Amino acid sequence: MRIRFFMPLALLLSFMLFACQQGDNNAQPKVAVVDMARVMRDSEPGKAGVKFLESLQGDMQTKLNDIQQRLEANPKDAEAQKELQAVYMSAQQRMQVEQQNVVNLLYDAIQRVINTYRTEKGYAVIISTEAVAAFDSKSDVTNEVLELVNKQKLDFKSVTPEAEKAPEAAAPKAETPKDDKAAKAKK
Repeated sequence: MRIRFFMPLALLLSFMLFACQQGDNNAQPKVAVVDMARVMRDSEPGKAGVKFLESLQGDMQTKLNDIQQRLEANPKDAEAQKELQAVYMSAQQRMQVEQQNVVNLLYDAIQRVINTYRTEKGYAVIISTEAVAAFDSKSDVTNEVLELVNKQKLDFKSVTPEAEKAPEAAAPKAETPKDDKAAKAKK
């Protein structure tokens, strides 16, 4: 008697459990895409980073032009040639470091904004458009992310102030062989 009573109840509960699981399987996670290159390029912090790098490059170019003018005035000035080479190499290395720093600062800020946006809007995943073969434009959240990134204030500072001193330190090294030659010539 008890088995007859519990069987329909167990069967009803198993159908209810199965129905609950079916509802979960039909629920799709929310997915969005964002154009990271556009956000980095068109955002206010991105534009500020480019201006910062351009100002550094302008300063370095001025130093190189000054040395190059000295060289044009006296093409046989070995010291100026070595100084130009040292300043050029130092400037290249410094620009690479500064560019990487700007990109890292921008990427970190954008990533924080995207993570916050994803959490607030309930997205399971936000994927870069570069990693997607095709997508519905309704899933593109680039404009919203761009607006949020524009509210971020990033302060770009030089990470290699000692690089400005490096060409000065390289100049005495360039003089050392000349001094050795002068000493040998006197003997």
